Amino acid sequence: MLKKIGYLFIWFLVLTGVSLSLGFTIYERKKIVCTDVRVEITDSVQNQFIRGREIRQWVLKRYPYILRENLENVDLRVIEDGLRKIKAIEDVNVFTSIVGRGKPGEGSIVVKIRQREPEFRVDQPGRDYYMDKFGKSIDWTPDYTPRVMMVSGVVSYEYARKRLLPLISYIQEDQFLNAQIDQIHVGGNGNLTMVPRIGEQTIYFGPPENYQVKLRNLKALYKEGFKNGGWTKYKSINLSYKNLVICLKK
Repeated sequence: MLKKIGYLFIWFLVLTGVSLSLGFTIYERKKIVCTDVRVEITDSVQNQFIRGREIRQWVLKRYPYILRENLENVDLRVIEDGLRKIKAIEDVNVFTSIVGRGKPGEGSIVVKIRQREPEFRVDQPGRDYYMDKFGKSIDWTPDYTPRVMMVSGVVSYEYARKRLLPLISYIQEDQFLNAQIDQIHVGGNGNLTMVPRIGEQTIYFGPPENYQVKLRNLKALYKEGFKNGGWTKYKSINLSYKNLVICLKK
């Protein structure tokens, strides 16, 4: 009986110590103030639409009150919602850290960002932008030019999102085709003209319909029809007609 009482007393002391420790920790955390904003861009090697210092300046300009503010009082959701409006950002998570600049009572706001990944670039008079796999636009910047397919001509945003995005995504998922097609031009009638990376042929694609069949035929032509040197013999390839490929010699 005494042994059992002893165990209970020990557990009581342990629980009391834990409770006091938690209470002290909570009390101490309430005194921690924000002294810095740290930005982590998880995919900065692949994409460079935004930079950490720019995001830090953005946060401090719009929410200057957070410096020297208690971490508990900072509305992290408001900061996240504001950052999500930046077109280059696909996902953002804002949280607090009790690690500051090395002094007791100092902490930080941490902004963790993943950027949008461009599928292609749309070159339009007055507006040059990228589009990602979700059909979201990313503003063009002179500071960073990723190597993606270029689209020009008569291209509305809805046309790019609904008609071109499925086609270009299909091309990019095929390693062979992605290595061949460099540019797409959209005519006023909606017909596409493609420019290959290798060879001087103009590819008349027609409207972006039945693109799987057209691209399958184009791939077969390149791999079988041109395997003995056809790359230099023809000036155009026409895929506009159903189940038919027409090549015009130079």
